[in-house]
Amino acid sequence: MSHETPQHHEQWMRRAIRLAMNGRGRVEPNPMVGCVIVKDGRVIGEGHHQQFGGPHAEPNALAACTESPEGATVYTTLEPCCHTNKKTPPCVPRLIAAKVSRVVVGCVDPDPAVNGRGIEQLRTAGIEVAPPVLEAECKQLLAPFIARVVHERPYVTLKWAETADGKVAGPGGSRLQISNAASMRVTHGLRARCDGIMVGVRTVMTDDPILTARGTATPRPLTRIVIDAGLEIPLNGRLVASAKEFPLLIYCHPGTRVLHDRVLALITAGAELVTVETASSGRLSLSSVLADLGARRLTHLLVESGPRLSRGFITERLADRVWVFRSPKTLGDAPDAPNAFEMKYPAVGSLDLAGDTLTEYLNPASRVFFASERSADFVLAEGDVERL
Repeated sequence: MSHETPQHHEQWMRRAIRLAMNGRGRVEPNPMVGCVIVKDGRVIGEGHHQQFGGPHAEPNALAACTESPEGATVYTTLEPCCHTNKKTPPCVPRLIAAKVSRVVVGCVDPDPAVNGRGIEQLRTAGIEVAPPVLEAECKQLLAPFIARVVHERPYVTLKWAETADGKVAGPGGSRLQISNAASMRVTHGLRARCDGIMVGVRTVMTDDPILTARGTATPRPLTRIVIDAGLEIPLNGRLVASAKEFPLLIYCHPGTRVLHDRVLALITAGAELVTVETASSGRLSLSSVLADLGARRLTHLLVESGPRLSRGFITERLADRVWVFRSPKTLGDAPDAPNAFEMKYPAVGSLDLAGDTLTEYLNPASRVFFASERSADFVLAEGDVERL
C-alpha cells in the first residue's frame, strides 16, 4: 500500500531538487538532476548527477539503496534518459531492472533525443509514471540546460556591485573597490561554476582584469569574453598576456579586419577573434554573440558588466538573472560617477555577506523563466556562508 500523498510527493521532489543543486558547476553541459527513492514512506536511497561523464542521478540513487528498490517509488527532477548517443548508459533500463513500481518526474526532458520517450518506455514496462510534480520549479532548476538545448544559447547572469548610493565606479568611471572580501569569495565561486565570463572593452581599459576564478576549485576551463566592436583592447593588458593560458574570445565588428597588425598581434598572443554584425542600435548584436556561444556549447554565461553592457542585455531582453552586491559604503559627492542600472526584476533571494548584501533577481520575461525560485548558485552560496 502506497504511503505517499500529494504532500509527500512535493516533499520528496523538493529533496531531489536540493540534491540536484550539488552538481552545479561539474555536470554541465548536462543538466543538474536529483533522485530520491522511497519505499513504505522511507527514503532508501538518493543521489544526484555529480560530474559530466559520470553516472546519472538514478543509477547513483539505486546504488545507494539500503534495501531492495523493488516496489519503490522513484522521484527524479527530470525524465529518466533513454538515449544511447552519450557518455553513459541510459537510465530507463536500470529502473526497469530494479523493478520499481512508480516513477514521479519533475518535468519532461526537453532534449529532442528524449522528450517523453523515457516515460513511454517506463510505462510500456508496466511502471506507473505519475504526472509531473513541482514542474515549474524543476524547469527553473533546469533553466540553463533549457536555454542551451532549446534556445541554443547560454543562460545569462548579469552581476555587478554598487554602493549604498547606487554608484558602480568612481568619479569619471574610475576603478573603485566596492565589494568586501566575503562578496569577492562568492563572486569567485560563481565564476568557477560558469563556462564563460564576459565584460565590455571599457571595463578592460579601466580595470585591466584577468577574469579568472581565484581561491576556489575550477571544475572546467573558464572562457574569457570581451565585447570590443572597434578592437581597442590593450595589447599589453593582462587578458591578452594570459590568452595562451586561459581562453580569450574577442567579439568585434567585421570592419576591424583592416587593422592587420592589431589582429595579427592578438591572434599571435592566443586570442580568438569573432566578427559580429551590428544590431539596429549600432552596437554589436548581443543575440548573435549568444548564438555563437551557444554553438560552442556554453551553458552558463556570467556578464560582469558596466552600465552600458548591462543596459544592452536588459533592454534587448537577453538577461535571465541578475546578481547585485550592495555595499553599505557610500561614494559621496561624485556627480560624474556612473550609476547602477535600475533593477526592476523581482527579487527571489537576499543574503548578508559580512555587511554587503547579495540580491538575486530573475527576469520574468525571460524565455527560460518558470518559477520564482532561488537558483542553485544562490543556494550554494548560502551554504558556503553558513559554513564560514
